[in-house]
Amino acid sequence: MKKSPTAEIISVGTELLIGHTLDTNSHWIAKRFTKFGWTLQRITVLRDSLAAIKDGVTGALRRKPDLLITLGGLGPTHDDMTLKGVALALNKGLALNQEALAMVKARYNALEASTGLTRFRRKMATFPKGAQPLPNPIGTAPGVTVKVGTTRLVSLPGVPSEMKAIFNGSIVPMLRSSRTEAPEEVSIGLVGIIESALAPALDRTRKAFPGLYFKSHPRGREGGIRSLIQLHVYSVDPDSRAKLDNAIAYLLRELSKSA
Repeated sequence: MKKSPTAEIISVGTELLIGHTLDTNSHWIAKRFTKFGWTLQRITVLRDSLAAIKDGVTGALRRKPDLLITLGGLGPTHDDMTLKGVALALNKGLALNQEALAMVKARYNALEASTGLTRFRRKMATFPKGAQPLPNPIGTAPGVTVKVGTTRLVSLPGVPSEMKAIFNGSIVPMLRSSRTEAPEEVSIGLVGIIESALAPALDRTRKAFPGLYFKSHPRGREGGIRSLIQLHVYSVDPDSRAKLDNAIAYLLRELSKSA
């Protein structure tokens, strides 16, 4: 069976760590990775700190994922320091990228309140040496991509609409090109059982079907009047559907024995 390509996400922003902003970007991307058969191995959230970004990127590259995505910190303000942190991790200098500068210039020329290419706007076109821009069809800061060994590193803006636009335009084709299969999934609702009572039968089922991933989600309190557990089972095997159906049937038999 073909090995699933791997990915990591680094979300940069102190606002994420102080509880001001929810990291919906990583959640959105995680669903796309699953859809295209990629394995997201880790999501890291970092403060707006050059040292933190450098260490986070260095650590991720050491693990050699096929794709490493950084989110946030590409704008013109003082706390937008992702690209400088990436450059430090790569031991590269920063340089004005002319292709990116043309993108930034064209975007601001289309805005009524444009005041020219200030140093703050030129900052959005200043990349680690060797990096290339990715078009941002709805915002001002281009995405950034660079190959580091076997890892493709991509930096995307933190504004959700801009992140999604660049991801759909530039990253989705990359995900599709891997030609891996999305996992099959079966979901069932178990009524009238609490999670601690489900656990023994679920444990036996997991051992009987080692290639499957089981995840139970209790809906309500254990002492509730009508307890409900939503159970999801995933597989990426070629014969996934049959295995999933057999696993559910096996689990239900185990539960009936307990009852």
